[in-house]
Amino acid sequence: MHIICVSMEEIEIEELKEQLLTAIEKRDRKTVIEIFDTVPNIDIAEAMDDVDDVKILLYIFKVVNNEYAAEFFAELSSDQQKLIINAFSDKELVDLINESYADDITDAIQQLPANIVNRVLKVCPKEMRNDVNKLLNYKEDTAGSVMTTEYIEMKEDTSVKDAIKLIREKGRDAETVYTIFVRDSKRTLTGTVDLDDLIFAKEDEILSDIMNKDFVSCNVNDDQEDVAKMFKRYDLTAMAVTNDENKIVGIITIDDIVDIIEEETSEDIAHMAAISDMSDPYLKTPVHKLVLKCVPWIIALMILQVFSTLILSGFEAEIGKFAILAVFTPLIMDAGGNSGGQTTTMIVRSLSLDEFDKNDFWKVAWKELRVAAVIGGIVSVFAFGWLMFEMSVGIVDTKSISDVTTNVIQGKLLIAALVGGTLFVTMIISRMVGCSLPFLAKLIKLDPAVVCGPFTTTIVDIVSLITYFLIWTQLINPSFFGL
Repeated sequence: MHIICVSMEEIEIEELKEQLLTAIEKRDRKTVIEIFDTVPNIDIAEAMDDVDDVKILLYIFKVVNNEYAAEFFAELSSDQQKLIINAFSDKELVDLINESYADDITDAIQQLPANIVNRVLKVCPKEMRNDVNKLLNYKEDTAGSVMTTEYIEMKEDTSVKDAIKLIREKGRDAETVYTIFVRDSKRTLTGTVDLDDLIFAKEDEILSDIMNKDFVSCNVNDDQEDVAKMFKRYDLTAMAVTNDENKIVGIITIDDIVDIIEEETSEDIAHMAAISDMSDPYLKTPVHKLVLKCVPWIIALMILQVFSTLILSGFEAEIGKFAILAVFTPLIMDAGGNSGGQTTTMIVRSLSLDEFDKNDFWKVAWKELRVAAVIGGIVSVFAFGWLMFEMSVGIVDTKSISDVTTNVIQGKLLIAALVGGTLFVTMIISRMVGCSLPFLAKLIKLDPAVVCGPFTTTIVDIVSLITYFLIWTQLINPSFFGL
């Protein structure tokens, strides 16, 4: 059997899984090797995602080239990695580690029990063990925790000829050869050289003559999200990570940044939906963990809604006399929450992309005020007409109006005006709250995605209810209805 396709657009995951499992069952080494030669490791790992038979996994590691095996191991789930490490002899584990990058080994063992971590570190070659320990000791979600220590660095006075020779000797063990990092005699980072510049330079030139002196680097303690923004801003494929003395200690590459962006995006989505971080895929997360991720936020928001309950309780007498007031409270609260949520989403996105400067709040607030006024006008006019239609055709029961006044038409007009006016005010307030909270969160160094999603809705609910009943009691005379 010959596999000519190399992308999962041409081979479906299930088909790939079937081919690989069939080949393993028949002990068809040639087909297994051919699959790994022609299909990306990430696709193979996804196909084998639910395989927990260690014998099947071990057969792959037995027949596949060590380099492919190490890449395949890095893409497996933590449960599968645990099975493999437990089944490996020390020699097999050393062979796997020697073909892996320090950051991949670090990522793997962070999810494993302490006894397995100790075993991995015990069999690690000394240099690799030192690198892994360094990465493990950096604060989570910092540049130091995601960097790799496998990179090519050279002195400023290295000739182009010697540099190319060194790349040929050591390049296979490096994370990337497309960016060379240049240092002085004190190991201070002084520049970078792109591979294409190196190839086209004269052999007798030295790196200090052709290196980029306007390079971008980050500190080991920089937040990984800030590093990702730097990659985007400066269109990088690799970046040096330096310590406080500006000495290079590692690098971050674009594949690390893709993982960071996915992680940060998932985190923001979870926060805006009032869910704790989802570190594992949904289908692999146990039911009790999903419950624990959601319940605390739901309970917290229920407690915050006590203010809405107090408002409704305070106007219980009015609602009891005139039941139709209660009919439209969900509409008002939902419209306000949706409007505020739209604004929050746009502002949080723009903040995350660094589209705003520190002093841009008033510009944003003024713009949102104008937008809110237009939206509020449109929504209130539409709501007035729509509610008149609903009350006229019987979608909304108007018996409570006819029970308290003989002028039913005027009563309907006043109720529609009440709801429309409330929506106009609510649109303005909700959008102002929605644009203000993200800036406030940023100011006090909180994640806007955590604070703004659920809290915007709760605040707007409270404000919209107050507005609704204040307009009813202060601007529309309840005595018209005999109340």
